[in-house]
Amino acid sequence: MGYEKEIEAVEREWSFEDGFFWHLRQGHFSAGEFERTLAALGAISISDNAELPLRLVSLLWYGPVFMHWQSERVQEAGGDLVAYENAIALITNEIERLLGLP
Repeated sequence: MGYEKEIEAVEREWSFEDGFFWHLRQGHFSAGEFERTLAALGAISISDNAELPLRLVSLLWYGPVFMHWQSERVQEAGGDLVAYENAIALITNEIERLLGLP
């Protein structure tokens, strides 16, 4: 079915210890980690008629939702909420590019 490389790249961003999303769960927002995650998403290319593995879709669509849920934790940890909200918008735009709009 394909997309193993893409799944692996996005899973890394969810992984314990080094993953961007894991660090958000702890309230830590890093601009550098965010840029790495955005670049990983930007490297993914999906054709209009592609059949996607469920795992890839779940890893992608959940990112922006998860980020919204972590806003309070990031704020409590002293994170820059303006930069964080901008990051959420950029991730959302990337997911829309990949999966399309309803």
